[in-house]
Amino acid sequence: MTTPFARANTSAPATTSVPVKTSAPVRDLTKAIGGGLFVLFWAVAIVLWVLVGQFEDPGLRGFVADAGLVFASLGVAAPFLATSRSLTIALGWAAVALGLFALADLGQVTVIVYLLRMFVPLVALLAPVNKFVNGYRVFV
Repeated sequence: MTTPFARANTSAPATTSVPVKTSAPVRDLTKAIGGGLFVLFWAVAIVLWVLVGQFEDPGLRGFVADAGLVFASLGVAAPFLATSRSLTIALGWAAVALGLFALADLGQVTVIVYLLRMFVPLVALLAPVNKFVNGYRVFV
């Protein structure tokens, strides 16, 4: 005599489902790395701002100054990035900003230049403000 629990459905093979990994393992950034990146990015920004006077072309001078703004903004956001993935995302957006600054400065599209000069630091300031206010992360 068999009980209902003793006899299982043996017609189907026994398989276990393993969760599929969808992303790379998350590595946390330490405060020392964030501070080092802060100093590094600000040093690059200051060097770029010092070099602005060496160029004759106004479009190139504007681009070098705006590149310094991008690196300074990265320096502001770096200590508040929690993971290496968020740092990678921030670096990607910085590359996009540099490309847009290059197009706008060298093409002398003043409206886009000034829009980016306001928008880039704003996004960088959102990282520390939102971390302290409600824990929301800007760069996921």
